[in-house]
Amino acid sequence: MRRITLFAIILISGFIISVNVFGETIAQVTHWELQAVNANGEGIYEETDKVIITGIVLNNPEEMLVPTPATGYMGGQWQIYVQGEDGDHAGTAVYLGQYYSKVGGQSGSYTDEQLLSELCRINHDPNTGYTFAAGDRIKVTGWYKFYKGKLNVNEIHEADPDFDFEMELLEPAVGLPRPEVISLDMVKDSNDGFLFDQTRMTGCEYYQGQLVRVDDVNIIDANNWAPDATVTISDGSGRTFPVKLGIGDGFTRYDCPTGQIDVIGIFDQESSGTTICKDGYRLWVTDYDGNGLVLTDRGHERGNLPGDINTDYKVDLTDFAELAANWLEQRAGLYDCE
Repeated sequence: MRRITLFAIILISGFIISVNVFGETIAQVTHWELQAVNANGEGIYEETDKVIITGIVLNNPEEMLVPTPATGYMGGQWQIYVQGEDGDHAGTAVYLGQYYSKVGGQSGSYTDEQLLSELCRINHDPNTGYTFAAGDRIKVTGWYKFYKGKLNVNEIHEADPDFDFEMELLEPAVGLPRPEVISLDMVKDSNDGFLFDQTRMTGCEYYQGQLVRVDDVNIIDANNWAPDATVTISDGSGRTFPVKLGIGDGFTRYDCPTGQIDVIGIFDQESSGTTICKDGYRLWVTDYDGNGLVLTDRGHERGNLPGDINTDYKVDLTDFAELAANWLEQRAGLYDCE
């Protein structure tokens, strides 16, 4: 049975807060407001219980975390980043996991069937059935929780439907934001330490949650190249920066790029601590298209032949072998959704 919720609308200091009959407050906020931190790098936003944010989706979730139900630590997981627009210089992660009870959840976790149902729900626009993808403009409404340096929109570790977040399509396929070009001396000091600025006007906090580009760097530990691994880039001055690799199949299909390259990724943070969060910054590249010059994913390459699974511009037995290896595999939350 569909729940009917009543709201009272209140205008406070120039922005709208709505209060539902259960006392929950909600307001539309900028990513910049939501990601505010204190001197320890901890999130300080607490004006409302829930928030509404809008922006551009930066990644396809199944290339960042594995959504398939599983028995491991958090089980299936789902995450996207949404970047602000029109001067809203920040971005926010939106997260869902299967086993909240393992990390302090109060209402248990999702069964495999429940998780698949939730994934189908959040992967599709409720009004049109459209499948969300990187480059879409969306609206997200939900609760929020601080975790290791950033405030995420999520279910605050509750599987109860009252804590669901909702996603709505505003405009499809507007395209990814132009990545902001940075150099490592803008985010690292001369001793190769992360630059932290509580005001978030400089250093790592200024770029967090956004798509950035670092030019003219080298990968110095190519032996780490693998899905879900981390490699290190260096600009030759002694400054380095970690690059988290996603789980896109490009990291298996293609060799690690060599020589001087550029990197385009999402500027992320996962601090080593939970109360002092001034480290753990990284770039997150969710897939790689094998171009050799820029570590990024541009989607389909030229010469995209039907059946050319490994994108080498030829359909042959290598493609068939890859098809056979993945026979009957499926994308959780995208397959068999009604």
